[in-house]
Amino acid sequence: MMAKLEVFQNGNFSNGDPVYQIGKKNAEGGFDVEIFDLMSETEAKAKLKTINGASKAKPDEDIVETTLDELGRMTKAQIEEFAREFGVELDRRQKKTDLVNQAYECQFDG
Repeated sequence: MMAKLEVFQNGNFSNGDPVYQIGKKNAEGGFDVEIFDLMSETEAKAKLKTINGASKAKPDEDIVETTLDELGRMTKAQIEEFAREFGVELDRRQKKTDLVNQAYECQFDG
């Protein structure tokens, strides 16, 4: 199990204010410093919050594939719009089956 990051006081500034850092508790009961910045308690808690938020990244959305059959039921204009979502410009003067195949492939080229 990985030790979790915590804010802890690690001395005082020259003016007497407490110094806080971020680290993990070790077996002896002390802390191993992970973020060496010298911060106030408020700054340290805010930084810890951003670190924890960054580590809990949202999973990628499921990619929904549009099938050849679905593309075949679209108009040429709809197929062209679909391809634009993937940054591909189609030429509607081509046969519909060619447009369908190009649009189908462009969704995987990204």
